[in-house]
Amino acid sequence: MILRKLLVQLMVIVATLLVSEADTQKLASEQERSEQTKFAPDAWRPGRQFVENPVEVPAGALQVLRDTLSRGPLNCIKGHGTTPDQVPASWFVGSVIHLDGPEEVDLIVQPNIPKMIARELPLAASCLLGANVSPFWVLRSIGGRYSLLLETYVLTLGVLDSRTNAYRDIQTISSTAVTRTTFLYKMDVAQYQLAEKKTGP
Repeated sequence: MILRKLLVQLMVIVATLLVSEADTQKLASEQERSEQTKFAPDAWRPGRQFVENPVEVPAGALQVLRDTLSRGPLNCIKGHGTTPDQVPASWFVGSVIHLDGPEEVDLIVQPNIPKMIARELPLAASCLLGANVSPFWVLRSIGGRYSLLLETYVLTLGVLDSRTNAYRDIQTISSTAVTRTTFLYKMDVAQYQLAEKKTGP
């Protein structure tokens, strides 16, 4: 009788755990479906959304972005009388993404091109842009501290459903007048690393 009672209790516990796991997976799936996963710098054009659910870039993330500015953009910004520490969050726009499940909140960041086009930002902000490409930054937040997972200058960036080391893979595309190159990034120990490169017409 006691054994039967214990067996019933065990079955209830297992059933509860299975339902809980299913609910968690469903929540993660719903979050991923509602997130923006495709980004392009030309999406500011009429009828297209640049960032579907834009968020302001937090101070910790902003400092990471400032630290990644390379010599070209830095010299350009300084030429307009602005120091790296004066680069404000308004020059960027972020989008929340869950790369490693529903608990971790990450950011995909681009220059705030719509505000640049509308001339709501100083000319120095355009120093962030490249020729026919835009920088994208993928940032991870752990305990409110941000770290850089990927920085790339490309035409488009997409977050895939496939995963490596629990993190969703990232695909980017760049193009010239005659070629189109696709890059596949997969999560390594602490950052995304280039896993595959394909070039074609």
